[in-house]
Amino acid sequence: MSESQFRFSHLPAELQREIFLTAATAQPGSVPQLSLVARWICLWVQPKLYEMVTLGANDTTLFLRTMDSKPSDFFTAHVKKLCLSVSVRAENATRILSICTRIICLALWVDYLSSPIHAAVFTSLITPLPLKRLSIELNHLNRLIDASAAGNHAWHTELTHLDIIFWTHEESPRIPGLGILSSITNLALWLRHSRIDDPLCVKVLLIITDEDEQVGTHDQVVFNDPRVVLMPYPDVVRDWEASVRGLPSTWSEAEEIAEGQIQAAAHGWFFA
Repeated sequence: MSESQFRFSHLPAELQREIFLTAATAQPGSVPQLSLVARWICLWVQPKLYEMVTLGANDTTLFLRTMDSKPSDFFTAHVKKLCLSVSVRAENATRILSICTRIICLALWVDYLSSPIHAAVFTSLITPLPLKRLSIELNHLNRLIDASAAGNHAWHTELTHLDIIFWTHEESPRIPGLGILSSITNLALWLRHSRIDDPLCVKVLLIITDEDEQVGTHDQVVFNDPRVVLMPYPDVVRDWEASVRGLPSTWSEAEEIAEGQIQAAAHGWFFA
């Protein structure tokens, strides 16, 4: 072999690390394979594997075992985006949230309020989080808002994206207390609404409709607001993962539609 032949190992360690991190960021699914290349590469890229964690009935137990195998500081430092689906038990969610305390994107679809024991710890787990995106059921959101009225909490100060899920309502419920969300730009209501009392100073008001409902011109006229976008239900978990990764999603499509409607309204073309 020629002495002048290039070898990857000749690169400075900082550049090697940057290359592997770029690969892990561009293709998150490649992280397990990259981790097997060498021990030091595993140390570089493994945090990327846990930057976003999505849990359901089949993988929560495995994740809890993984938490037992590593120092809790690892998960505190590296888990930034967390989806806890409806199949995750509240006691398991509590353990995870008590360690993953630096989450900025959270989908919390766990029923905490059906048990007084779990309801008592719910707000203490969520209110300190430095959230930028939150997907949560309405009654759980109301608990957070009520708790925030009693003191300063971090969860809403930098929150820009809020998805409100409705488990028990069939008609448009009122949603009080949203005025505390001073940084909100994107609000999604996962329920058919015929009117919105106060859409706040948002850039996009996304309303998710049932699969069997038709979205037509009449719906837009009811709102008479170019910020309002009606869209059908997506695959909720995959769509949440795509949105927090900055990939095409319901949110990115709604933002593009709203921008077009706002530009049309500025020229007098919207709702003529």
